[in-house]
Amino acid sequence: MAAEEAISGMSGAASGRQQRRRHPDEPGRQRDPVGTRRAILAAAGAEFAAHGFDGARVVRIAEAAGVSHQLITYYFGGKRGLYEALSDQWLEESMRVSQARTFAEAARRYVHWAHEDPAWVHTLTREEPGTRPPAEDERAAELFKHVEELRERQARGEFRSDLDVGAVALVFFAASIAPVAIPWIARELGQQDPESTEFIDHYAEQVGRIVSALAEATTETQVTQDEGSPVNGEPRD
Repeated sequence: MAAEEAISGMSGAASGRQQRRRHPDEPGRQRDPVGTRRAILAAAGAEFAAHGFDGARVVRIAEAAGVSHQLITYYFGGKRGLYEALSDQWLEESMRVSQARTFAEAARRYVHWAHEDPAWVHTLTREEPGTRPPAEDERAAELFKHVEELRERQARGEFRSDLDVGAVALVFFAASIAPVAIPWIARELGQQDPESTEFIDHYAEQVGRIVSALAEATTETQVTQDEGSPVNGEPRD
């Protein structure tokens, strides 16, 4: 028992997944383990969104979820394990959204997802610049998959071949979270409440149209170049 207590007191340097261990059974876990995990993750998402990873406190998460600190340790191993579990959840949803038939539809879905589940947006924007966030390796691997998917969409002609795929991904990721990440700017530019359904529906549609316009410009750009018109403001030789 003493050895187990010593282990539980170690710092969060090791992965949260590696820290999980058993503890005495609790009635809440026996009745509804799936619901308990869901409640804990929902509370953790709100806590990270409000305070970031460094400022988040497991005791507040436990209180909000209506469970004991020990139960969180059992399921997730601590704060890092919670963050990793949430990252897995968000990345899984991100991959699902990105599987839309067209890039334009995927962009629209991202706008709606950020609006409907803003916790992940607030958590990302609270990460300290220059620091390595938990689960960064897993996140980087999933982002690489997104870039490869976009490269395939580009090859199918969904947007212009002269555009950098990484830049396109970054632009539209930023666009999808803008109403949540910078609501006051969205309010001033759009002259609507960025939290309203009317704004989100209109904004998502406009983002989708911008993506579609990139594809529509492909043929027109090629024709212009073939006719000998200036390219990038410079006359053809």
